[in-house]
Amino acid sequence: MNRSLPLYIFLVGVLPLAARAQQASAELSNPTIPGLVKVAEAIKLPAKEPGVLVQLAVQEGNNIKAGDVIAKIDDSEPQMQLVAAKAAYSGAYNRWKEDIEIRFAKAQADVAKADYETLVESNKLADKAVPLTDLRKAKLDWDHFVLAIEKSGHDQTLAKFEAYTKQAEWDAAKLAIERRVVKAPFDGIVEDIKRHQEEWVQPGDTILTLLRMDTLRVEGELDTDKYDPHEIQGCEVSVDVEMARGRKVSLKGRIIKVSSLVQAHGVFNVRAEIANQQDRGNWLLRDGMPAVMTIHLGTGGAAVSRAR
Repeated sequence: MNRSLPLYIFLVGVLPLAARAQQASAELSNPTIPGLVKVAEAIKLPAKEPGVLVQLAVQEGNNIKAGDVIAKIDDSEPQMQLVAAKAAYSGAYNRWKEDIEIRFAKAQADVAKADYETLVESNKLADKAVPLTDLRKAKLDWDHFVLAIEKSGHDQTLAKFEAYTKQAEWDAAKLAIERRVVKAPFDGIVEDIKRHQEEWVQPGDTILTLLRMDTLRVEGELDTDKYDPHEIQGCEVSVDVEMARGRKVSLKGRIIKVSSLVQAHGVFNVRAEIANQQDRGNWLLRDGMPAVMTIHLGTGGAAVSRAR
């Protein structure tokens, strides 16, 4: 057998394929496509509990931070429930941890036992020195205090479960108070206020619309006959946006979604996420602004390849 035959097959068959793949990859250029800037999150903050809106701490257009208090609903009723639940818990907890009743019952049982044994010894020394009824009564007293020990332990166990119940009521009152405080879930801008101070709100009523502006998205379209999804997914992007008076801003980002749906005109949607920037207290990019997005192929972690 000719030993050079496998090498010849490799040179003739494999190398041309690799060369063609390398050539196809080299011919693939970074796509530059029109896009549209959109907010990453726009939520309608709702009331979680019914009541009067006693505080509204923001105005439309305000920049707020995550965790800032936006509004408060009247919490006078759960505040009273909190005080009552805390007092009830303290009482049940003290009964649970206090063992005075058990120790007292044990002391009484010891005395009753000693009295009974004394009477029994007296009868041993002198037959029928102590009437049978007195012995029975002494034995009953002893049994009574032995059972009192068990009852005290049972009462202590019940106090423990009562303390757990009151702890739950205490926690429920605290939760009811917390649910009446509306906080910002992320950094954003107050876009639209729907409810005002001293208005009554129901659970689910929108208090205001909050836009997240620190992270934005840019969406565009690519032709299916030019690019495959795996070539685009995760790639870095450059987004150019024209501002007032011809000024341009360029921001970096990354592709976070490649749509699995192909549109009727042979394109598929792609979405990039970019970090917004502030200029003198205002966000540079806003929802609805047109943009131009350049996708840098080969930066998404997957090798760029073309189907043969």
